[in-house]
Amino acid sequence: MGDSPAGPTSNAGLRAFWTAAGVPSERWPYFEFQARRYRSIIDALASVRPLDGKVVLDLGGGVGGLAVTARAHLGGTFELAEFLAPDAAHARALADRGVRRSYQVDLSALRPLDGLPIDFDGVLFVEVLEHLLVNPLFLFRNIWDHVKPGGFLFLTTPNMARIGNRWRLLRGRSIKEKGRYPVTPGGVNGHVIEYTRDELDRLLEFEGFRPRFHRIVQQIPSTTPSRRQRWGVRLLNRDSFQKWELGDDILALYEKVDRIPKKPDDPSGWV
Repeated sequence: MGDSPAGPTSNAGLRAFWTAAGVPSERWPYFEFQARRYRSIIDALASVRPLDGKVVLDLGGGVGGLAVTARAHLGGTFELAEFLAPDAAHARALADRGVRRSYQVDLSALRPLDGLPIDFDGVLFVEVLEHLLVNPLFLFRNIWDHVKPGGFLFLTTPNMARIGNRWRLLRGRSIKEKGRYPVTPGGVNGHVIEYTRDELDRLLEFEGFRPRFHRIVQQIPSTTPSRRQRWGVRLLNRDSFQKWELGDDILALYEKVDRIPKKPDDPSGWV
């Protein structure tokens, strides 16, 4: 991706960032696999929401590769929130690339963002929601509290209605990820839950986020895709296929608006 072969958003540039941040090289293949999504995310953000002069939180942003990439392409100011706080070398590598501040958050907590600023212009929440054993209404409510009026939430998560899942169900197979629960304490969950696009819209609208943009994309399935896989990606991403929402990834932008009043006799807050 990105600019020159060693530019800040190319694979070589990301490797330079990971080196400076002290990320072990054995983890690089996983992060390169995640980085294949960055182009579609950057394109979506660039087309609907300029970031100059805005402060954006990358929530659950891992080591910060997306924040570094987005800042290089879109400008603005980025901050990072993740379960583990970066060490000194990692924080310097982020700051050198325009990610000015990092926070430690536990997204499994009831109000994980308490203690963070409440005036972010936007929040990125990319490929995180599907890993969380939480009530999404409470999480979206807490995110809403930390976004300025008129600010945005940009969310991506796997599309439960993707073509592969439809084919599995037709054959009577489970669509749940086999390794979704860690077998040892402290492990990271796999995809414990997935959503359709209209279900996400309904949940987020209830918590004060109005849908502004969505696209269901088919991401490249590996860092070394076959010719057949590349053909499938091009096919599913054609405009004529978009109405069927067959791709594997939901990209959606939401704007913060007033919340719907909750029923006082409903302890869950859901109606």
